[in-house]
Amino acid sequence: MIGTVSVRPTRLALLARNFTYSFTGLHKFNSSIDSVPSLSSRKFSSASPTLVNSQNPGSGPRLQPKKPLDVISEEKGGGISRIDEDISIEYPEDTGLPRTPIIQGRGGRHFKRTLAQFSLEDKVSVVTGGASGIGLALSQSIVASGSHLAIVDMNRKLIANPRYLVQKIIKTNYHNVDDEAQIQAKTLLEQFKSENPGLEKLPTVTAHYADVSNPASVDDAIADIIAKQGKIDNLVTCAGFTENFSAVTYPYDRMQKLWGVVVDGTYLFTTGVAKHLIKRQASGSMVVIGSMSGAIVNVPQPQAPYNAAKAAVRHLAASLAVEWATHDIRVNCISPGYILTALTRKILEENFEFREKWVSLIPAGRVGMPEDLMGPVTFLLSDSARYITGADLRVDGGYTLT
Repeated sequence: MIGTVSVRPTRLALLARNFTYSFTGLHKFNSSIDSVPSLSSRKFSSASPTLVNSQNPGSGPRLQPKKPLDVISEEKGGGISRIDEDISIEYPEDTGLPRTPIIQGRGGRHFKRTLAQFSLEDKVSVVTGGASGIGLALSQSIVASGSHLAIVDMNRKLIANPRYLVQKIIKTNYHNVDDEAQIQAKTLLEQFKSENPGLEKLPTVTAHYADVSNPASVDDAIADIIAKQGKIDNLVTCAGFTENFSAVTYPYDRMQKLWGVVVDGTYLFTTGVAKHLIKRQASGSMVVIGSMSGAIVNVPQPQAPYNAAKAAVRHLAASLAVEWATHDIRVNCISPGYILTALTRKILEENFEFREKWVSLIPAGRVGMPEDLMGPVTFLLSDSARYITGADLRVDGGYTLT
């Protein structure tokens, strides 16, 4: 049918491009890649497009699909890109998650040359949420890059799992340690020492308590860091968590808690450290950990409050970057994609179908690891990024590109 109609080449090219795009999009979002044939091999039946000019039928042909093609979206389309409101996942108690291990082989002397600008030598860096997950990996990268470190966490008591605690105490000889931040601070330093034998100057690694959603607690933590470390140069805000409830069933008190940790916590720590830097008339660098969820809507799990909170964090970073530029304080955002932390692993183990759906939408073909964020955060904190502020660096395997 198409071959018998005379159409100007430019319009024919445009039509071909539009239909190729349509079928490519349908192909991409279908759960079975083989279920949609390519345009070149597709045989049009009675539902094939016909050539009609709806405005003036006698003036020339125009390609227009018939009804059966129109109803594809109603019958089959969009399924993989929709929220499943039946999914409900509450953030577990901290004692229900295994301790995050220190990543092996990430310190040590470098035998390959790199720019001196990447060094964080003699800086003091603060990481909130630094005792586990992404925060612990970032803490380790900061120490490996030459910085002193202050880990801020909720100091979770480990008495809920006494057998594991006893094993840990015996292994590390820390007989009086009962909170996670202190254990991880000492373990991290021991790991650094083992990978740098004979190193005369070791970094100072301290542990501090803070409820990041509480202004007085944040002020106390910052004062404690300054008292023990002498100053603060860099900040990474990594404290946060996510839960999955449909918007109409999300418990309001839990939503308030999430926003308190993610949004209020980021605001309170960034402004608190900024006050210290401005008072010292010192330059500084901050990296807030956002999420790709601040720019897209994750599927199939519902998490509207988390998505909105991370969008707020991303724009807060941009706003503070402009406001504090005159003080030589840089503020950037890193937006990770799916990262395989202890929490993510637990979710995937209990909801195996998530992994297939998530990975199918990631061009890189895999879920990220915490160490995938070690280089980006070091770069943004260091002088190698001294002309970068207000940026949002997405580390998501290409998820948000498609």
